[in-house]
Order: sequence, then structure tokens, then C-alpha cells
Amino acid sequence: MNLLEWLEALLKCPSPTYQEAAFNGFLRQELVRIMPEIQIREVKDSLILQWPHVENKPHLALVGHSDVVPAWFEPYREDLRFYGAGASDMKGALASFFYLCERWGSALTSRFNLSLVVYAREEMTPLVENGLYHLIQAFPDYFDSLDLALVGEPTDNTVQIGCVGSIHAQITIPGQACHSARPWNGSNALYNALPVIQALAQLKPVPQRVFGVDFFDVLQITESQSEPGRTSLPGWWKANVNYRFSPVRSLAEAEVALLQHLKLAGVPESGIQILDSVEAGSVIESPLFTEVVQTLAQPVQAKQAWTDVAQLSARGIPAFNYGPGLTAQAHQAHEYLDIGLLELYTASLERLLLA
Repeated sequence: MNLLEWLEALLKCPSPTYQEAAFNGFLRQELVRIMPEIQIREVKDSLILQWPHVENKPHLALVGHSDVVPAWFEPYREDLRFYGAGASDMKGALASFFYLCERWGSALTSRFNLSLVVYAREEMTPLVENGLYHLIQAFPDYFDSLDLALVGEPTDNTVQIGCVGSIHAQITIPGQACHSARPWNGSNALYNALPVIQALAQLKPVPQRVFGVDFFDVLQITESQSEPGRTSLPGWWKANVNYRFSPVRSLAEAEVALLQHLKLAGVPESGIQILDSVEAGSVIESPLFTEVVQTLAQPVQAKQAWTDVAQLSARGIPAFNYGPGLTAQAHQAHEYLDIGLLELYTASLERLLLA
């Protein structure tokens, strides 16, 4: 198959989160057909596909998730765009990986010991359900052997280093429920929350410079609700707040900063509950990291989102995000991929792997 045939084949196979088994089975089957000597590790619909190891070569992993967010629709091409669920996030990168495997075979390992890591359940799942998390738990020695990981998340063909961490917290503002016809008998929790909402709305992104690029600490209300009742004053108002923090902070430091912001905004300490959190992805510089980034010769930016670079860097693995997908297209109902970006991306990987 040529590059676009690979892309179409991957887009034709649905792979919503928690339903990736058939898709990953197809990838496994195709790579075994192309490269019978490939070594396979597998756990919970997630795969490690590795060429036979050769001493004295650095070990590079091409990494990508198989699940997509949009509902499946029949893929189609329109001019220089290829439409399909997950086209940008991130089946375009996977198509490039597998096309190169079919075209070049073992020649891809002339410079590196090479692996492909394709994992399930990346999108909007708790970390303990993430497929890469399960692979790391099942095969720690494999991950300890990696010298560098290239994660094919959508980056518009820029190299995006590190990633921000994330904390979700629930905040609660109390009131006193009463009949809406007699509001003097109670206290409207939604009105009580307005100063908190206004204080949080006034917070500005805080830049943090790492490795020559700017990450931003940001805090936003993402969901809210009050006690239901058409004829009652709400007795409580609750919201989800999401704090994204740069790699200069540890998770513990970020939690302290979040609590300070919320208290200053007027949220009582008893009304703050941390729901879940993930570390930021550190930028781990190594000679190989620098060499590969220079070889790709693409603009370097900060990853202002969370990706599984965080899990890899937590194990001491230098890693960065680099993919042909359009960041603005990720999770869109009629998601598409720019074919020109895909072709340039594939050519850049060829230069890297075949040099």
C-alpha cells in the first residue's frame, strides 16, 4: 500500500476509546505480514512491535495511540485534505509509521534499534486505564532500554517538547435553599459563586520558559452546575476547575499553587476536592535528543497540552511530540488531515531513519 492507502485503511477501521481491539489486531496482522521477524509484546489491546536488537545502536521508539474521539464516518479525500475520524489525532502518524515499515523493511534499522508502540485508551481516560501505562507496568525492562521516544501526537509538523501537567478539582460554594418566591428565606449559591467566577476569570496565563520555549500555567472553570429546582434557590454551586502547569513544577508544587489560587478567589478550603492529576512532561535533553531534533529541522515549540510524553519522561526517557496532524482538527466531528503535511512528515522520518 502507498501512504494514502495506508491512511485510508486505518481510517476505515473504527477505533473509539475502549473499542480498539479490532484496529490494533489489524496493525499487528499487517506488520507480521510485512516483517515476519518482528518481536511482539502485547497487553490489553496495546502493542510493542520491535525489530531484532543489535548491539551498539541507540534504541528509538515511534509511539502512538490507536483510539479516536470523533464518531466514525466513511473516510474520503477532498483536494489536499483526507477526512476521517482520528485523521489528525493521530492515525496520520500511524499511517506514516506503517507505510515506512512496508516500504523499507529492515533498512529502517540501519541507524537505530527501532520499535513501534501502539496503545489503546489514551483519549480522556484515567491514567490507570491508559494503554501506555499498562505497557510500562507489564514490560518495564523494554522501556528502560529506550534511548529516545518520538510520540506522533498532532503538532502541525513542529517538534513540541515536554507537556503541561493537569489537575482537576471540584469546588463547591454553599448557599441556603428556599422557595424562589421568598428569596429572603435563603441564600442563592449561584450568586454567592459570582465573585469566585470573576476572580478566576481574571487570572492570566503565566509563562514559564523551559528549553528556550514558553509553557503557560493556566486555570479555567470547565464545568459547572447548581442544585436543581426551577422554583428553588440553589443550596450549592459546584464547578470543575482544570489547572494546567508547566514542567517547572512538580505535581505537589502544582497542587499547592492551585489551592492558593482557589483560596484567594474565595473558595473555602472545605469546598475544594482534588479529583485527579497527572505530572507534567519534563524536557530531558540528551545528545541523541538534540541530534534527532536537529535532523528533523522543524520549529521547536512547547506542548501546551498533556500527552504521554509525561509517562515516558517520568521513567527518564527523553521524548518529544512530533506528528503531521493538525492540532486545530483534533477531536473535530469532521476531522481531516492535510495530505501535504503527511507527505512532508513521512519524508522527514525517512531522512532520520535511513541516514
